[in-house]
Amino acid sequence: TVTTTPASLGVDVTYDGSSTPPTNAGSYAVVATVNDANYIGSASDTLVVSPATATVTISGTSQTYDGSPKSVTVTTNPGGLPVSVTYDGNPTAPTDAGTYAVAVTITDPDYSGSSNSSLVIAKATATVTIANTSQAFDGSPKPVTVTTAPSGLATIVTYNGSIIVPATAGSYLVVATVGDPNYAG
Repeated sequence: TVTTTPASLGVDVTYDGSSTPPTNAGSYAVVATVNDANYIGSASDTLVVSPATATVTISGTSQTYDGSPKSVTVTTNPGGLPVSVTYDGNPTAPTDAGTYAVAVTITDPDYSGSSNSSLVIAKATATVTIANTSQAFDGSPKPVTVTTAPSGLATIVTYNGSIIVPATAGSYLVVATVGDPNYAG
């Protein structure tokens, strides 16, 4: 707003040298010059247009491992604003099971807004099959055979709570547990 003394004098206003008022966020040098045959005068100042506040909503924060990267879903209001998303500070969406800090920031210079959350990638379920559970005593250790689906996962096998494979005759409670960071079973 420009006022003059005496009131109602014609004034030319420029913003960074342009007569068009700015519509984007930023700082603009403003010069107001009296445009009247009987008066002279001018004033200058800085116009600051602050970014508008926008909201950021993060969803899709609970997912299950399947070997592919898992990214969250981000919506903004107003819609469609560009954003920066990081997972534990990295812009690449994670693949492995675990919990990741998610930070989202609007990158449009005319808007400001951000949100934080956590992405939890749960372990996938694996199937464990134990075979070769009936063996004849011959004095040597008698390990069971363990297979997994998906195949090849590391397992931890215990016999009555011990990892030592039994070599004596008897009945043993066998427990096989997946030891893979991305699978449970």
